[in-house]
Amino acid sequence: MGPAVRVIRSPQSGFRPDIEGMRGIAVLLVVLFHCGVPGFSGGFTGVDVFFALSGYLMTGLIVAEVERTGKLSLRNFYARRVRRLLPASGLLVVGTLLMGWAVYSPIEMARYAKSAYYTSLYASNFLFMHDAVNYFASDVATNPYLHTWSLAVEEQFYLFWPALIMLAQYRTRSRRAVAVVLLGLCVVSLALCVWLTQVRQPWAFFSLPARGWEFALGGLACLLSKSELTAHIKWMRALGWAGLAAVLAAGCLYSRETKFPGYTAMMPVAGTVVALIAGASGVSSTLQTLLGSAVLQYLGRLSYSWYLWHWPVLLLTTVRFPEITWPGKLLAAAVALLVAHVTFLLVERPVRFAPFLMARPALSLSLALFIPLSGLTAAHFVERATYRSLASSGQKPLWAAAEDFRTLFKAHCLTPAGVARLLQCEYGDRESNTVAVLFGDSHAEHWFPAIERIANEKHWRLVTLLKSSCPAARVDVYSVTLKRMDAECSAWREAALKRIAQLHPYAVILAESDASVAGYPIKPGGRPPIPAQEWGDGLRSTLRDLDSQGLKTLVITDVPRAEFDVPICLSRAAAHSWATQACLLPRDLALNEDARRAEASAVSSVGSARFADFADRFCAGSLCQSVIGGQVVYRDSNHMTSAFARVFAPSLEREIDSVTGAAVN
Repeated sequence: MGPAVRVIRSPQSGFRPDIEGMRGIAVLLVVLFHCGVPGFSGGFTGVDVFFALSGYLMTGLIVAEVERTGKLSLRNFYARRVRRLLPASGLLVVGTLLMGWAVYSPIEMARYAKSAYYTSLYASNFLFMHDAVNYFASDVATNPYLHTWSLAVEEQFYLFWPALIMLAQYRTRSRRAVAVVLLGLCVVSLALCVWLTQVRQPWAFFSLPARGWEFALGGLACLLSKSELTAHIKWMRALGWAGLAAVLAAGCLYSRETKFPGYTAMMPVAGTVVALIAGASGVSSTLQTLLGSAVLQYLGRLSYSWYLWHWPVLLLTTVRFPEITWPGKLLAAAVALLVAHVTFLLVERPVRFAPFLMARPALSLSLALFIPLSGLTAAHFVERATYRSLASSGQKPLWAAAEDFRTLFKAHCLTPAGVARLLQCEYGDRESNTVAVLFGDSHAEHWFPAIERIANEKHWRLVTLLKSSCPAARVDVYSVTLKRMDAECSAWREAALKRIAQLHPYAVILAESDASVAGYPIKPGGRPPIPAQEWGDGLRSTLRDLDSQGLKTLVITDVPRAEFDVPICLSRAAAHSWATQACLLPRDLALNEDARRAEASAVSSVGSARFADFADRFCAGSLCQSVIGGQVVYRDSNHMTSAFARVFAPSLEREIDSVTGAAVN
């Protein structure tokens, strides 16, 4: 016979004030981060605290029930989860749609109705995972359902976790078997998380497989018996404080620039686990008193509802009051806390502890169909109403601009982030011996409609060599998507130059974004900008390489950049009387004059190159226009619409003829 297996009472059988207090700290970190409060730049790690807490609690509950009864009632388990989570989240889906209708533009509401579909089905993490790696997707950072990605991950965790624990205990009912399974899962998931953070950071951030180790580590902690913990009682107080310090350090020291999750997620997760272990020991300490304080208990009790409401309330407030600062956002968060309190009293607690539902698990489970269906229905009606609005004469051209068809993106002709291979696409007369190459990043791509028109008229073979967020100038760039220096960009650029030399084209048309260059007032990221001199030297190096091959190059300077999404700004102004923003771009903010001067100097030093500057076509005096000649200029804040780009075909044709020495009509 094998060794006897002790049945140990689960530490989750009673209320744990320290767990409630950790919930309060977690939600407070998230809210302070989203409000932009100084000193909490890493508050997004509060979500990782929630994941570890969920793994700890759910594993403990499942193991305890199996040890106590010899089995787990999946019906009761899921009934409890449904009553606990779905009523408040369903209310959020519908409430956000209703509030958004009064504030957002029809363009935004069309997009957010789609998000509501995914949120209702607890699959929003898949939507945001896709959009975060889609260069031209709507900005996920301003989506009022963005925060629901973590709820989707948790629901997906609940789907498979009970079965995993039951299988681990199938033969022996041993916690050791559970520990072995969870340890293996933890190792595999962490390795996947670290790898994905390097190659596809959004996948690591939003996906359950890459986050599973956080739940598993929490689950491992709950398997320790109280006797094992009290044997090391002298360490428990110090251990608890060390855990809390790790959680707070991550919340205060990390930032948007931190390569996350990966290894860096270990600090808040491990800190949470250590603090939970200290609390499970039953050792009284100042830390336990702190976590049991009235404020943290209150925030912990409302943490779910506050987490649900704080993000859409903050975003709606920011839209209505664009100049709001972090103290104003804190006030908005306080309003969200009030909404959370009402939600807790009227929805969350009554449904969760309703005797009628608790006695009828099957009826509780029916809510898992009814509540998502309510969200889907609300999203459907809002979507239909929105499309009717977008079909009106005032909104139709704005919607067309926002949904501008991008030929090269649809054809997968731009190399994505983290990839170095060339993607060569061909247009125009593909049998022609006269080759033109479009070379650069997405700010070369948005000139494609005009250049394709020229290629078709002149019977050129048009070849595109493009990579998102990778300039043609020989400079090292930081990838916001990868959260690291983009080595693949440099490798791609050199491969592209070699391919251009092989093609030996009639003309090279080069364009690139200058947003990352010093001197540009609107900073898209927090990384140190590229010095203008370095930018100019990098372009000069590229042009000399092309010149050494006997090639002619037209360099098109960058277009003005807005601080806002242009179609959305115009759509809001047309839909709401309070939207008084003029949707104009001050020239001194829209153009990077330092970068432009550096580029002009680089081009002038290479005889085979010519500089095309169309700034005056965009800007009249001190303002740059968002609508010119009845055409919406931009599809977002900095990429031209296809329709407006085609207007430049005659001008670009003259510029190309000039650099190649062709006769100019």
